Amino acid sequence: MNKYTLRSLIFLFSVLSLNCIQSGAYAQRKITGFELEADPLAYILKGYSLHAGITYGSFRTSMGTFAIQQPDMFSGNEAFSVYHSGFDLKTDYLFGRIAGWHSGLQISYAKEKVELKSDPDQQLIWGLNIGARVGYRWMFGNVATNYKGFYLNPWAALIYSPNAADIVAGTEKYKQKSFSIFPAVHVGWRF
Repeated sequence: MNKYTLRSLIFLFSVLSLNCIQSGAYAQRKITGFELEADPLAYILKGYSLHAGITYGSFRTSMGTFAIQQPDMFSGNEAFSVYHSGFDLKTDYLFGRIAGWHSGLQISYAKEKVELKSDPDQQLIWGLNIGARVGYRWMFGNVATNYKGFYLNPWAALIYSPNAADIVAGTEKYKQKSFSIFPAVHVGWRF
């Protein structure tokens, strides 16, 4: 991806995020909750996941870090081992409620460490990814306490990687996908 494309994508996401922040829903400038969450599947897949978020008006914004050892069946070529890691920023519209449906945008800067299983030589693919997401938040706290406590947040995103690359190692070829669907189930705590 050239520097102009990268700048354009960052600018687009920034404008959309700032639009959410300055919308009528945020006019009160009141943060209504702080949340920490993680994806347990990331730990099962030899990785990690930790995200911190705030809710304000009808919106939620979070920042986080993540990593997974990509299962072979998703890599497109089982001859390769792929470890995906990075950090992200997400902004969601909550449709006027803390609990229930949400949809939004995300941007991540990530690295794929790709290696041919028969050869320990690694190659790195760095890139900016953008996506649209939708999910549902099950809040186990009660309304009177603003849903403080445990929650589940299953969601899925359609991710676009504008700088998808190919790696050739020996006679094998790894082709990074331009579009992918990423499902997750985050568990969290609302303070």
